[in-house]
Amino acid sequence: MHKVSKLSVIFKDFFIKKANSLSHITGFIKRNRKLTGSSFIKTLVLGNMGGTDLSLENMCSLLHEDHVNITNQGLYLKFNSNSVTFMQVMYKECLQIFKSRLRLDCKILEQFNSVRLLDSSQIALPNSMESIYKGCGSSYKGRPNKAKSSIKLQVLFDYLNQRVDRLEVTEGIRSDQGYRNYLEDIKSNDLLLADLGYFVPNSFKQINETGAYFISRYKSDTNIYDTHNESKIDLITLLDQKIFLEKEVLLGKELKLPVRMICHKLTGEQSFKRRRKANMLAKSRGYTSSQRNQRLLDWTIMITNIPVSKIASEYIRSIYRVRWQIELLFKLYKSHVRLESIKGKINSARILCELYAKFCVILIFHGIVSCIKLEPDREISLTKALIELKKRSKELFGIVNNRLDDLQYFFKKLFLNWSIFCLKDKYIKKRISTLNMIKKIAINP
Repeated sequence: MHKVSKLSVIFKDFFIKKANSLSHITGFIKRNRKLTGSSFIKTLVLGNMGGTDLSLENMCSLLHEDHVNITNQGLYLKFNSNSVTFMQVMYKECLQIFKSRLRLDCKILEQFNSVRLLDSSQIALPNSMESIYKGCGSSYKGRPNKAKSSIKLQVLFDYLNQRVDRLEVTEGIRSDQGYRNYLEDIKSNDLLLADLGYFVPNSFKQINETGAYFISRYKSDTNIYDTHNESKIDLITLLDQKIFLEKEVLLGKELKLPVRMICHKLTGEQSFKRRRKANMLAKSRGYTSSQRNQRLLDWTIMITNIPVSKIASEYIRSIYRVRWQIELLFKLYKSHVRLESIKGKINSARILCELYAKFCVILIFHGIVSCIKLEPDREISLTKALIELKKRSKELFGIVNNRLDDLQYFFKKLFLNWSIFCLKDKYIKKRISTLNMIKKIAINP
């Protein structure tokens, strides 16, 4: 139970010692009063963890249980620029200290130090936040998005070690291609899986020079060249009359980065669905998709710098499917952390404090999950685990200030419950899980 002891110490230190210290450093608490940094962040984070409607009245009720008597109006006035700075600093602390790992048992992926999944998700904010975070408008005609303010939550998740490496906020109007901060986390022998929104050849070059690897879908307007004479390749001609193709090419007109290109032809039904979606997007943005792009929609085309000696071409697409796990995480966050349900409407400081509190919930949850020890070939269901943690959040709120033994006992009970009732169904599942699918892939000798 070494991990339980360490987690309990970190948890208690974060919510009491660090909270009280940083509340004074940031100017949120200027004099010794009943409301402390510890009480404030406990209420916001653990209150939001419970998934309840965290109104001012409910927050005051939680604070009362922590022996802090304050009125709704008094608490409302505490949401100011200093409280935002305090919550932002605590969120950054949270990102660093709740960073344990739960390494998956998967031979094909263990060739890498980490398998990082990169994606973003839009979160609509009240219109009062427009001056701070501008929204991006609608994507499809007939599906309007009237939010004048929104953020993009940029998440870098290490699938192999089951931890959040980066969680950042950008303006909703900003494109994913302009987001490069994740490159700071990519180290030698890491693998990055990202969608087309992050398709930037210069980023691929930097990853390659770091000694790391990437798998990405191919962006159809990017030139490719022959590796021998650097002549431009007509991809349509190259794919004619084929159902599969693997070829080493040079990517980009100026860059000419060596990559493996792997092409799989889709079924008629798959092509139809993809073409319909692409045409809807083109129509909503006022352009017509070219004939060349229409023909390439019949194919799934991947590029990677992983050598054949590590992963054979027929498995690249299967490995890339792991990226879907981050989409499931966003679904989990929005459904059970209620990222899109912001209680504050006018006070921008309260809105930002609530967002940072919910980010802390996400990071703390993954930090707790990484400490559980499971039997071989068993996977924890993050959805079931988060639902169970939400049920116990009120109990957790009440024992943070108690003895360390009480906190350890809480986590032992939680892990016991998770190990029995919060596992993915092994026998009655209709389809094989992503991890079990990847486990079946053989490593090249």
